[in-house]
Amino acid sequence: MVQNAHDIRPSLPRLARVIPPFLIWLGFSIFVRSTPPDGHEHGDVGQYLGRYHVILLHVPLVLLLLVPVFEVMGGRPKWAHLRATAGGLLSLAAFLTFVTAFDGWLLAWSGGYRGHDVTTHMWAGVMLTGLCGAASLARCGALPRRAYPAALSATVALMLWTGHTGGTITHGEGYLTEKLAPRLRRLLGMPAEAAKAAEAAPAKAVHGGPGSAEPSHPAYFALHVAPLLTRSCVSCHKPEKHKGGLQLDTYEHLMRGGEDGVVIVPGSPKTSELLRRVRLPASDDDSMPSDGEHPLTPEEIQMMEHWIAAGAKSG
Repeated sequence: MVQNAHDIRPSLPRLARVIPPFLIWLGFSIFVRSTPPDGHEHGDVGQYLGRYHVILLHVPLVLLLLVPVFEVMGGRPKWAHLRATAGGLLSLAAFLTFVTAFDGWLLAWSGGYRGHDVTTHMWAGVMLTGLCGAASLARCGALPRRAYPAALSATVALMLWTGHTGGTITHGEGYLTEKLAPRLRRLLGMPAEAAKAAEAAPAKAVHGGPGSAEPSHPAYFALHVAPLLTRSCVSCHKPEKHKGGLQLDTYEHLMRGGEDGVVIVPGSPKTSELLRRVRLPASDDDSMPSDGEHPLTPEEIQMMEHWIAAGAKSG
């Protein structure tokens, strides 16, 4: 009986070091689950603070890449001091992953985002905070020390995956692979790159020309309007991520509108909210595209205006 008490006594400080960070992580997980991004905007202050997410995330990313490097280099006697530095970096990274994950949730929740991609990235960030914290606790002995290499490896792998899911939200599917050479794509078993009609919507098509149609023509939307939406708008308004409940990936979704109502009023360009927003300067919070990438040119906006004025037909 005395032996059992002696065996338990050393484990109490370890347990006391593990429980508080675990409870913090558990509370954060419950909070995120009970307050998910719902597609509604929730104030400018949250959006302002949330937009620092894309800046903050680079700090823990760099720290987590440095930790295994310092651990390996610290194996040599002349660089042994790097191992102590690695421990400090990992503890700092554990704290910053939590801050970054919370700020990412704030961006999604306050900015009106929702969708599969947003949810996947959010939970990847939550799990990353827990795994990074576990790796830090294992390194300092609060958890079994032998678990540290596996926990650190899993943390780095999950960090890369989390970054990938975030890149998908920001830049769309295939962002990292779309510029691969055709030979390399074939070698990797990837499909040939599809032609990008979105970048070929000629301004001269407004009033006709080779291969063009009049704005009232049934094919006008498919030929000239849909490619513009795909290029400049769909990255933020698709099934996997639709800001403000607005999807622009199909004609039906476009005409249905979003949480704030319809964005296209057939025959009335002046009351069509989408047209108003694409005309706003990039500095305006309501401007589309909100990320400032691939804005519509005046000629392209004119194409859309003529299409709406002609009845906004789909074909």
